[in-house]
Amino acid sequence: MTPPPAAPAAPRSLRRRAAVLVLPVVVLLVGIGGTVGVSLGLDAAGSRRAQEASQALVDEQGRALGDAVKQYSTVLDALSQGIAEQAPTEDPEFDTMSAVADALPGLSSLSYTVPVAQDPAAVTAAQERFRAQFDAPITLHPAQTQVGEHRFIVAYRGIGTRETLRGVDAAAVGPVAVAATTARETGSLAISAPYVLLADRSLPVEEQQQSVVLTAPVLGGRGQVDQDVFRGWVAGAFRVSDVLTSSARSAGGVDGRLQLWDTTDRAAPVLMGQVHEQGRLSDHPAQSATVIAGTRRWTLSAVPTRAAEDRATGAGPFVALVVGGVASLLLAGLLFSVTAGRERAKRDVELATVELAEEVASRRRSEEALRTRESELDAYSTVVADRLRLPLARLSEMAGAARETDGWTSADWQTRLDRVDRRLDTARRLVDDLLLYARVSEMALTERTVDLLALGTLVADGQEALSAHLPDELQPRIEVQPLPEVVGEPWLLQQVLQRLVDNAVVHAPYGQPAVITLSADLTGSRFRGEVWRIEVRDRGLGVPAERRATVFEPFAGEDAEVERRTNHLSLALCRRIVLRLGGDIGLDDDPRGGSVFWFTLPVRTTAGRPAAQPPSARPVPALG
Repeated sequence: MTPPPAAPAAPRSLRRRAAVLVLPVVVLLVGIGGTVGVSLGLDAAGSRRAQEASQALVDEQGRALGDAVKQYSTVLDALSQGIAEQAPTEDPEFDTMSAVADALPGLSSLSYTVPVAQDPAAVTAAQERFRAQFDAPITLHPAQTQVGEHRFIVAYRGIGTRETLRGVDAAAVGPVAVAATTARETGSLAISAPYVLLADRSLPVEEQQQSVVLTAPVLGGRGQVDQDVFRGWVAGAFRVSDVLTSSARSAGGVDGRLQLWDTTDRAAPVLMGQVHEQGRLSDHPAQSATVIAGTRRWTLSAVPTRAAEDRATGAGPFVALVVGGVASLLLAGLLFSVTAGRERAKRDVELATVELAEEVASRRRSEEALRTRESELDAYSTVVADRLRLPLARLSEMAGAARETDGWTSADWQTRLDRVDRRLDTARRLVDDLLLYARVSEMALTERTVDLLALGTLVADGQEALSAHLPDELQPRIEVQPLPEVVGEPWLLQQVLQRLVDNAVVHAPYGQPAVITLSADLTGSRFRGEVWRIEVRDRGLGVPAERRATVFEPFAGEDAEVERRTNHLSLALCRRIVLRLGGDIGLDDDPRGGSVFWFTLPVRTTAGRPAAQPPSARPVPALG
């Protein structure tokens, strides 16, 4: 006989647990809650003090930076007035006139620049005049400019270096040219946008600093023949990081990170310099202050280190948390000690049982979903195969019937039919390329995570399949090295890789196989933006130097290349696609022979973006 079911024990167990646990839990929660509240309050007060200290530091440094700009302006104005009264005739004289600027922190160089008409004869005449004025073999180096004139440095004093930029055309340096134009138009000192000084560009990238140039106009002085007539400019170049470091040292150091940004263009701020002490930074927002420097807007921001916040906070939060927590635990443990072990063991067993049941159910659901997916894929594959088999068979029958028509069976007609087929195929591809070339700039992009390694392997396999009819010694050899995951339009990226590989195969030396390598490299910097550089390297015929400038232009190919089944529209299409995706494309020589076609893609996070489905190896040409 089956025994009667036992009375449910769950209500009784719950009541027993409640009677044992309610009081200890309430006491523990109230104690811990109060302790956490006190600790958080003390921590928040310390954080506020640290942020207030950071704001005070930013305000102080902002005022110091503003005072430094005024000091620089005063010195340059004085130098401008000195040159207006008596233009220097030799380097020692200019050094003497500019010695007052030696104490300026961050000063890199001082220069005197004069305008010269953008005419070879004017440049030659100016060079002779400067040689006579300075009694020195000055050589002017005119450059292509966008300001309608040359602006030659005729007197130069580098701080801490013997190198000179005398004779350099400063009009070719965009930020300097803009500041000089502003100074001449307004008749007052102007400050340039940040840039890397010409004297620093030979340094390693990690040692280069952003700098600014303060430019003051020079007019003919009182009593001079050219009184009030514009003569040129005096300019002082300052390395921003050196200025910040000097200012921070004067304030006793910065316990955190101090950054200066040029925010004149709010959409594209530029980091000009920073002082960063070692240590982990605070998670709180940066404190900032605005500095108006002429027509430029600078923003100074500071973030303290965690150590600085901890010092401002002190040990109060930790002590409160420890003391309160310990007291709460001792009191709760005293009430709980009698039955806690047994109840805890039962609870652990119940939780483990529930988790095991959930895991089993989850695995069953996953297996059912996988089987359903496999069934759907099998059915889909069958339908697609049946739908494609019939039209392909009919096209094959029509082609065979045309070749077997009476009067068309001679070898000559067969050769002509083959040639017609190739020409029609080329024409269809050209029409498809023209349509894509016209539409790609306006094409809506569906950005996904694209595995370039899988895509490159797919393109290589497709190319090898197309060349399967060739002898083994003429089949292309394609190596696909590790390629990254990028964000982009999968089909467009496939078009670029496929066309570059096709181009390399087509231009292989006669009687030799195409040797192609696909690779990638991460370039750029975290300040200027990192990009992936994707390379398609071949050992082909190469590109003559006179044609490299037009290799990516539409229909820039020669007749010989048309016979090779390409007219350079494919490369022009590659360029338009890459630009549409936010990258760049180019061509380099391979020292070992052949060419290196490359394109870049910006590095963007793939988190949260759907992965692209693998495309087909070759897109089906558009019909009609």
